[in-house]
Amino acid sequence: MLAHVASCSAYAVDQPGWGPGCWDGSPGWWLVFPIAFWVIVLSVLGYVLYRRSPKQSARAAAERTLAERYARGEIDTDELLERRNALRDAS
Repeated sequence: MLAHVASCSAYAVDQPGWGPGCWDGSPGWWLVFPIAFWVIVLSVLGYVLYRRSPKQSARAAAERTLAERYARGEIDTDELLERRNALRDAS
């Protein structure tokens, strides 16, 4: 038993996760990491592109303008909420 574990660990140094007889020849968890990496990279890229889209930028600018008008006292709370909901429903 100890000899088998030693031979598997010695083989793992050369080729981790691919040893016949030690790990049944399958890639195991080593296959998950590259896939997870690319899923994360593409998700972040998609999120950044979504946030930088003209539609999102225009809505954010409109909401900032509403917040500034509310802070100056030009509109009341009900009007702020109504207009903000109208902006969010339009998109």
